[in-house]
Amino acid sequence: MDDTNELEDGKQDSQVSFSKRCTSYEWWNSILTYVLLLVLSWAVPWSILGDECLPGSNIFGIIILTLCCVLAGVLVHAIPIPKLPPLPPLLGMLLAGFALRNIPGMDMVITAIQPSWSSTLRSLALTVILVKAGLELDASALKKMKGVCLRLTALPCLVESVACAVACYLLLGFSWEWGFLLGFVLGAVTPAVIVPSLLTLQQKGLGVKKGIPTLVIAASSFDDVLAISGFSVVLGITFSSVSSVSMADPTTSPLNTTTPALLNSSTTITTLAQPDGKSAGEIALMIFRGPLEMLGGITVGIILGIIMWYFPSSKQKNLIRTRSLLVVGLGILAVFGSRAANFPGAGALAAIVAPFVAAFRWKESKEPVSKFVGSLWSIFEPVMFGLIGAEISITEMDGGSVALGIAVLMIGLLFRTLTTFGAVTFAGLSFKEKLFVCFAWIPKATVQAALGPVASDIAKESGASEEVLNIAKQVLTIAVLSILITSPLGAAAIGLSGPKLLKEPKLEHELPLNDVGIVENQEQNDESKPIKEES
Repeated sequence: MDDTNELEDGKQDSQVSFSKRCTSYEWWNSILTYVLLLVLSWAVPWSILGDECLPGSNIFGIIILTLCCVLAGVLVHAIPIPKLPPLPPLLGMLLAGFALRNIPGMDMVITAIQPSWSSTLRSLALTVILVKAGLELDASALKKMKGVCLRLTALPCLVESVACAVACYLLLGFSWEWGFLLGFVLGAVTPAVIVPSLLTLQQKGLGVKKGIPTLVIAASSFDDVLAISGFSVVLGITFSSVSSVSMADPTTSPLNTTTPALLNSSTTITTLAQPDGKSAGEIALMIFRGPLEMLGGITVGIILGIIMWYFPSSKQKNLIRTRSLLVVGLGILAVFGSRAANFPGAGALAAIVAPFVAAFRWKESKEPVSKFVGSLWSIFEPVMFGLIGAEISITEMDGGSVALGIAVLMIGLLFRTLTTFGAVTFAGLSFKEKLFVCFAWIPKATVQAALGPVASDIAKESGASEEVLNIAKQVLTIAVLSILITSPLGAAAIGLSGPKLLKEPKLEHELPLNDVGIVENQEQNDESKPIKEES
């Protein structure tokens, strides 16, 4: 009874507080300030560029799309859902772009944006993600990734990628190259959904005793890097084949026959491995292109990282700002330069490795640089998710293909979940805790939004055939579907299952982890006793 009265008093207090805010000068001042900033976000570019910022122009479309995505992200995040963490803003941003593209009369905002601008902005956002991922990699944690953390990082990602590749081959008729390309796009989880949800549970002490939040958060960053690395390698292999066919005689190219080469794996292997007029050396380059791009990207990244050890000097003024601009600038050069050199996979790896290597010497200045890059991401996030959502047109979608795409996604998630459960089997976790880790390993968003359109952009730039463009479009569509399905589903699964599957410890702080990611120096029962593993 007392609890009910306290709850009612709390509701009344919140209503009074909200009423006071709505009638206070500060509240209205804040609202009007934001309105003024919104007006300025269009008025300032208009005053400089003139007609380029009027309705129907390229700049106008980008500005309106960005503002709508920011607003949609705020609204979705503010939706109150009992017993659940807030929905991620990126979901609202994605839906805003999708709505602007498909609502009659609003699509003029999207059609006004030039494809080259859209591709460039998405690539810039991808670069920021890659640099951010490289900076957030913890070298000390990497050294300790023996046991469960290493298994949780690698096994689910790789197994899901293989499962998706097989499903694409059987259900969608993809070649193995395109199947694995989509597999690595779908193989990553998103810290953007996982981290806020787990931090909410961690504040309540749930799972803290065994270090479950720390384990999942740490593994999620490495999981993303593994997926991006695999994607980069397969991307090089895929488009080496596509480029070879595109440069062949149009009258003899297998992509112009009645049987699309890239929709039939046996045809792909036969026709693409031995294109007309190719020497043995060129064929060998096609075969080893993926590994060579991986090796080249890592090598360039290490060199750039070492350069940033010495430039700028640690005694220079504005050190943090200079290092931040340098690491982002080199990342942009790596991503765009590798595309210009026809080695698109190498740039992504270089953009990750360079900040990771540089951070070895930066030490205490690493965190401020990471915050600077994070602030850039807050700018590019609504642009990227809005543009990704705007790429999907309902009128161009085939119901059968969408259903098969969802089936591929579900098959991949099934194998991912089973593998995740197996990866944490010998980690001293109870059945319920293992089940929770499986739920936490579901959400997808950021990596899918960044990598989903890459194949489509490169296919358009290289003048690929209609069949290749259609496959690349399917990859993008399935990537968007994975975000729409798993992002809210994963957030809800974490929020609902956490209080039921995780135990609240007596300790109020999280204990240090041992080599397998489980807390040490504590008494545990037989069910939760960790098993020592070999190094």
